[in-house]
Amino acid sequence: MVETSVNENSGLTIIVLKPNNSASWQFNMVLFGSLAFILFCMSVYFASKGLWLVFPFAGLEVAVLFTCLYLRVRANHNKEVITFDDTTVVVERGYRYAEKSWKYHRLLTKVFVKQPTFRGHPKQVYIRSHGKELELGSFLNKKDKGILINNLKSIIYA
Repeated sequence: MVETSVNENSGLTIIVLKPNNSASWQFNMVLFGSLAFILFCMSVYFASKGLWLVFPFAGLEVAVLFTCLYLRVRANHNKEVITFDDTTVVVERGYRYAEKSWKYHRLLTKVFVKQPTFRGHPKQVYIRSHGKELELGSFLNKKDKGILINNLKSIIYA
């Protein structure tokens, strides 16, 4: 998802990039609960047949499933904020706050697009300054990358 806001008075432009979230946390918890319930019922059945050793492995499987689900949902809430000022370009990445930040001088910064190596893959958008480059919106799909490219063109060539 690409959100752009422009302040006409100060010339400040902010682009916020977020991944598309196909499912909410509540839906993921319902899915997790139903899978855990099914696994528990199967474990009780096997334990009643004398295979009690199934319980620790079922618990381990539920813990691994929850950990993977949590990490995936957390990754879907990461953001990138690109701020264009009169003299600087600031790129910030993070979950709840800016965990990483890059600051570039606007006149020495170039934004360029690399074509995909495989057909059907989205283009890659990079920002480069002083020989270092940083990919923008690596988590975006094809449609959102197109929107990002158009927004960057309108900001840079305005």
